[in-house]
Amino acid sequence: MLDPSASMDGTWALPPECYTQAQYSKRENEQVFGTNWLPACRVEQVAQAGSYVALNLGGEPLVVSRDQAGQLHAFTNICRHRAARVAPEGCGTAIRFSCPYHGWMYDLAGKLTGIPQGDGMTCFKREENPLPAWHLEVWDRWVWVHPPHASPGLLEEQLGPLQNWLGERLADFHWVETREYRIGCDWKVFVDNYLDGGYHVGPVHPGLSAGLLGRGYKTEIFGSASLQSCPMSGPAEGGMAWYWHLWPAWMINIYGDTADTNLVLPDGPGRCRVLFDWFMRGELEPGRVARALESSDQVQREDMNICEEVQSNLASRFYRGGPFVPKRELAGWSFHQNWARAMGFGLKGEKDD
Repeated sequence: MLDPSASMDGTWALPPECYTQAQYSKRENEQVFGTNWLPACRVEQVAQAGSYVALNLGGEPLVVSRDQAGQLHAFTNICRHRAARVAPEGCGTAIRFSCPYHGWMYDLAGKLTGIPQGDGMTCFKREENPLPAWHLEVWDRWVWVHPPHASPGLLEEQLGPLQNWLGERLADFHWVETREYRIGCDWKVFVDNYLDGGYHVGPVHPGLSAGLLGRGYKTEIFGSASLQSCPMSGPAEGGMAWYWHLWPAWMINIYGDTADTNLVLPDGPGRCRVLFDWFMRGELEPGRVARALESSDQVQREDMNICEEVQSNLASRFYRGGPFVPKRELAGWSFHQNWARAMGFGLKGEKDD
């Protein structure tokens, strides 16, 4: 029984089927990713009139664009006619969007403006059929979106104390690179790994562990968000490494003169995509940037290897989940409770599948 009201003591991790079965993937897209604000892009990516970013969030094709008047828009990237994408995935500029299938045309706000040979369509009204609009807010340097919903929760409520904590901490950081990692594990396996309070750092990341004082790891819970922190050693001694997780799957990490964000997205049962953005402050000398990215990439590869190992073993008939270690895995336990709550497990009037 998944009980979102249970205490950590005696609670076990989610059953393996929650990570392996397609039925959970579909429900997560609707009940987790479909009911929360998600960061779609950086503001600088859509700073100019006519610029856009097309991507997939929680199983939904999406466009974020800035029209010629400077207004930001977010809308579903699926043509009203036969479901082709109207904008190619990635970043670009456009005056309008033209569906590559039959040429239906949309403006930068998602309004349908042209239908080739559509003069005989008397029952279908262009002005009544724009692409579904998403809710959009700007916070700090990111554009956040929420799927179409009559009354979405407030972004500031989802951000919680992260807003005030972050303050001007990133003011002098500059974006340096974006990378996407495709990993053969469920998105929750990756998040579990991130939220184990540094429990895996020594065995999995020997290079990283040399720069952290592992015994100083601290975890704090703020509603559905968590902050893990740890004193740094070596050349950065005296500093702190900060690891924020924002429900359901966004992380922001600051360590010394480097920071990164990670957005973890489901990519079908047993697979996920992780979008990394790296930021640095100080002189962006190419060699320095390359060394920082190489070091971070090594950590990501090590995480990928262990996460894919875990995913492959979740299919075993003889593994049914394991307990939490209270000294380390408070954030992971909180994440599981949030997931169970979002999926409707253990609540009055609900029952487990």
